[in-house]
Amino acid sequence: MTRALVIEGSGSLWGSERALLDLLDGLPTTLEVAVCCPPQMPLNGELERREIRTLPYFIYGLHKKSRRHRVQAAAGVLRACMEFRPDVIYLNQCGSYKVTLPAATILDLPIVAHIRIFEDVAYLARQCPSPRRLRGIIAISSAVETEIRRFRQLEFIQLHRLYDGYAPAALTLQNMSPQERIVNRVVCVGRLVPIKGQDVLVSALCMLKEFERNGECLFVGEGEDGFVNDLRQIAARGNPSFAIQWLGFVGDVLPLLLTCSVLVCPSHKEPLGRVILEAWDAGLVPVVFSGSGGAAEIVTAAEGGILYHEQEPSSLATALREALALDPKRREQFVNNGRNWMFRNCNLETYGNTISKILSNAA
Repeated sequence: MTRALVIEGSGSLWGSERALLDLLDGLPTTLEVAVCCPPQMPLNGELERREIRTLPYFIYGLHKKSRRHRVQAAAGVLRACMEFRPDVIYLNQCGSYKVTLPAATILDLPIVAHIRIFEDVAYLARQCPSPRRLRGIIAISSAVETEIRRFRQLEFIQLHRLYDGYAPAALTLQNMSPQERIVNRVVCVGRLVPIKGQDVLVSALCMLKEFERNGECLFVGEGEDGFVNDLRQIAARGNPSFAIQWLGFVGDVLPLLLTCSVLVCPSHKEPLGRVILEAWDAGLVPVVFSGSGGAAEIVTAAEGGILYHEQEPSSLATALREALALDPKRREQFVNNGRNWMFRNCNLETYGNTISKILSNAA
């Protein structure tokens, strides 16, 4: 049996952490895992519910903290390794590579790193990792894989492309009566930060004057105060016909998705877009920027949504009109295409077995 110590530097329940939970649910019994993460975070309760051993020695928000905190986090990783005695260290997000490296070097442990955001590719390349220490990189999409291959510092590290596993939720459309899904309700799920493109969406909503207050857009997520204020000002100036609701963070987003008809992913860059999988699961049609990377990649591959080709409000507004005007048969076709692609490419058991094999080979 291989023992893998998972390093999770955040402990929130955004896409990366939810993907980790799905992975833990799909791992075979031949892999024993423990998770080193910050204490008193939402993830910890989910790990406890799954009876996963938790070593709460990491430090939350390390990228905003001092060198002293980074040293403390590195010591926490070493402590976790000494207690669990892993054969391999798995980084759920490779941003924790530098902090994990001292413990891996002292104890001569191999590392496998999951790259889930584009920015982490350049970060990892700057570390000039040795293939003796970093035994594998997992890219969550072809778009991320292409970005990795741009850096010669990473060319000798074994590279795997693997879409995240996804477990379809227990709630399905069969639980919904037709009256509960609101045809003109649009939802956007994600952190409220400039890279996610919510400003483009708010401006697009201001162009849909023909809906005369019959439409509604829900923004789900927290973010940077300055950017959130900018979004509110754009809405105030544009006086959109769509009613806008700012819901903040929502722990279980599926019941909310089940009341909507369209999910908008207006990100400038999106390495995968787990929320698109959630949209298909809940029966929504995704609208995605064609230049976003992974999100556009999976919608195109699945033929499971609508792409808009210029990252500007008028282009997105046109795509929204198309999505909201879909007849039921066409809407069902998009959703079924997406679900079929998801079942083929995101099967949880296959995903867990593949990650297990990568970790065991590294060890």
